[in-house]
Amino acid sequence: MTVAKKVPRSNRLPGPGMPGVLVAAATLGALLLMCAPAAADHPSLQQAAATELMAKANAKPSRKIRKKPQAAAPTTPTPPLKVLTRSDVLATDPAILERLGRHIVIGYHIPATVKALVEKKAIAGIFITDHNVRRRTVPDIRAEIDALQAIRAAQGLPPLIIAADQEGGAVARLTPPLARQPSLAKILASVKPGDDPKPAVVAYARKQAAELKRIGVNLNFAPVVDLKIDPKRRSDGETKLRFRALSSDPKTVSDAAGWYCDTLAEEGVFCTIKHFPGLGRVANDTHRNAGDIKTPLLELKGADWVPFRDLMSRPHVVTMLAHVRLRELDGTTPASFSRPVIDGLIRTEWDHEGLLITDDFSMGAVTRAKEGIGGAAVKALNAGADLLLVSFSDKHLNTVMTALIDTEKKGEIDSTARAASLERLKALPAAHTTAPTVFPPEPTKAPTKKSAAKP
Repeated sequence: MTVAKKVPRSNRLPGPGMPGVLVAAATLGALLLMCAPAAADHPSLQQAAATELMAKANAKPSRKIRKKPQAAAPTTPTPPLKVLTRSDVLATDPAILERLGRHIVIGYHIPATVKALVEKKAIAGIFITDHNVRRRTVPDIRAEIDALQAIRAAQGLPPLIIAADQEGGAVARLTPPLARQPSLAKILASVKPGDDPKPAVVAYARKQAAELKRIGVNLNFAPVVDLKIDPKRRSDGETKLRFRALSSDPKTVSDAAGWYCDTLAEEGVFCTIKHFPGLGRVANDTHRNAGDIKTPLLELKGADWVPFRDLMSRPHVVTMLAHVRLRELDGTTPASFSRPVIDGLIRTEWDHEGLLITDDFSMGAVTRAKEGIGGAAVKALNAGADLLLVSFSDKHLNTVMTALIDTEKKGEIDSTARAASLERLKALPAAHTTAPTVFPPEPTKAPTKKSAAKP
């Protein structure tokens, strides 16, 4: 009887930490033990068996028996929502339309389309701009707006938001017919060193409020409180912030913007501070693509955000959310529909209960986002924004409403965020300014004198 020898340590089966290459040696040792009684008296047979087993252990599997990796089961992509027509939108459950409409402010070209939306309670307000007032008189514009407000009054609803972008200077969408004014930045620059700028700002704001009230505006998208910082390689296209920003000094901006907003409020007009989290450090134009802010939060808190924090909690101040990514909080989603920015920073960390309106969702920064304008609208409301601005409603409103209606029907609109927003919206102007019985005369150009002909 042949006694099997002790298997060397190197031929044992590997444990979790032993190299897998020892498996062949261990298997070979075990097989040799099994055939030892038959081959012990025949060394050549034993050697041949060992050689054959070793060859099989080291050989690569043939292509015939090699298993191919199985492909993952194909997933069926979620088909995009079919965009509703305007007729489909208007035919939606009235309760759903009213719930969603409380959060939407639209620009428009055709007054009849706005009237239909107001009658269905599908919007909270309108944004009037240059194409709505061009070559028209103040009485005509005011009559159109008053007719819409009369519909709201008959419905027992709060007045429509009538918003405008009347900063003064280069951004004066309602001039003419409203009187032309320089920018607030230019007013500040004209104040002599050592003089108090407050009287000049207050007088400027009071005149602007009076002009806005002539046509019934109750929410103005001004003032700009972004700091006047000029980043390298600035190419901000339509933004042109270097002409609109008031100052590079946070306190100067806070003071001037505060005087401006307080004065507008005395006249029944809400102001809008813009564009949080600030465009001062953004080099590109968010009308085309989303911008980025890579500055540390600590630096922003000590500079760029000082005017926002100083003013945004005043009851008559609305804050506009920009289409810029705040990299330290959310590197993929613009602030205008980012939950970490809106819910995490503004609503939770800062405990802010003031009104938030998005910058225009018809801008390229949103329409070109991976979520699309509809997905962005859903995200913005669920994150805690109160109002969505859609200036190009003829092209984009149906898409926005399709996404919101679908989400509402699925029960995926955040109920907590909605309830909080409805409370905040109660702070909007409680009454529409009364139409004047006598309209001020339209500004006319003084006749130019013809120069005398030379003899």
